Amino acid sequence: MSLTSRERVVAALNHQEADRVPINMIPLYDFYINLKSYLGIEINENPKPSISMEVIPHPQVLKKIGVDIIRVKLSTPKQLAGSNGLSDMPEGYIKDELGVIYKRVNQMGGGSYFEVVKPPLENATLDDLERFSWPDPNIPGVGEATEQNAKRLYEDTDLALMGRFGGPIVELPIYLMGMENWMMRTVTNPEFAGLLLDKITEMQIAYDQLGLEACGKYLQIFRVSGEDLGTQNGPLYSPKMFHELILPRLRKRWQAARQLLDQINPSVKIMLHSCGSIRKFIPDFIRAGIQVLDPVQPHPKDMDSFELNREFGEQLCFHGGIDIQHVLPFGTIEQVEEEVKTRIRAFAKGGGYILAPAHTVQADTPPQNIVTMCQAAQRYGTYPLSL
Repeated sequence: MSLTSRERVVAALNHQEADRVPINMIPLYDFYINLKSYLGIEINENPKPSISMEVIPHPQVLKKIGVDIIRVKLSTPKQLAGSNGLSDMPEGYIKDELGVIYKRVNQMGGGSYFEVVKPPLENATLDDLERFSWPDPNIPGVGEATEQNAKRLYEDTDLALMGRFGGPIVELPIYLMGMENWMMRTVTNPEFAGLLLDKITEMQIAYDQLGLEACGKYLQIFRVSGEDLGTQNGPLYSPKMFHELILPRLRKRWQAARQLLDQINPSVKIMLHSCGSIRKFIPDFIRAGIQVLDPVQPHPKDMDSFELNREFGEQLCFHGGIDIQHVLPFGTIEQVEEEVKTRIRAFAKGGGYILAPAHTVQADTPPQNIVTMCQAAQRYGTYPLSL
């Protein structure tokens, strides 16, 4: 029996076997343009990328390749009309609402990204944090525009909706101070680091609340931003620093979201994105209320897909897993199919898995490899599994 995309995702989130494994994908702007060209799809749209160059694909593109999820973010009336909310500056620089100044950097494999050139809190003191002009989430029209967009997607498509509203907590100091300064402050001045995280946490909770109150009733997944806590070889922070400095702020945010969701839409599952080797932190994530883990990169240390599912598969739904470092950008059609089959074997039995690339899809990934990924997921991910 064939299910709708929304029904399929809900089944997976509830650790049930649907008709097939659900599929997701988050493209960057240049890849999305390449994908539409490859598919021969012409749509009257103006996808404005975020500062990370992510775009939300048109539902027609998602349905064409078999993707089951579409994202929802905070929308002002201007953003619905095509603005990305960034301020242009002389010589091609841009500035975000926190005052971070970026420049565009072109990548060898195609596409581009924005690199920080002026962090506003580079040499900040405790007093500077108190005086800093933190953004006000209560922009007129945001709630109404966000609800309008989510309602339209919920009623006009059968896609599952994933909401993401506030930005990161732990990554944001890197943009505000520079990575070296931030990492040094966590050790040399934990009072400053803690106050900065507290300020950011309160801001992100306010953004989350705004989005959830506007459209939480339409969501199936709430992604609490992204907090990259691992490298390829291990956690980015020591266990002591994670438990004393970082986890209390993350937990506060996650529990605030859960409390609000329990009033609005208790069925929504909370997703955390964290790249890298984060195996040691997963038990803490679960205890703090995380229900879906993304992107489960397959190659970092201690992140073997089969072992993760054996240890945490009854408590977590896994989202991601498909190698974006080697196979998707550089692999053959046959290698992409084998990668899909491997992750299905690892994660999909009994439900609890949403197949997706293990990060955003960049311009160096051939569109045919993503199409192959989706086709293979539909072919080999049909329940009951035969792999």
